[in-house]
Amino acid sequence: MITPEPVSNMRLKLNVYPVIPDMEEKIVEIIKEAVDNRARLVEIAYGEASDHIKKRILNCLNKKEVRSLYSRMEKTDKGWGRIYLHFRW
Repeated sequence: MITPEPVSNMRLKLNVYPVIPDMEEKIVEIIKEAVDNRARLVEIAYGEASDHIKKRILNCLNKKEVRSLYSRMEKTDKGWGRIYLHFRW
């Protein structure tokens, strides 16, 4: 009988405020790290950046190859901008 790997309660955080030039690469990198470590949650904090930055992040997260890696996305409406990616294992 094959026993499944234990799921960790690991939470990863990526802060992209102030804006970093290779933001899309960093987002994909932290999502792959979450998949490798079977993390439950990834928090992407973009702070007080403009809507343009939020749209760049969402476009990166909605790409087909990236979208297939996480199960649910949660966005904050008010306050300091954050996006939470939930993983189901």
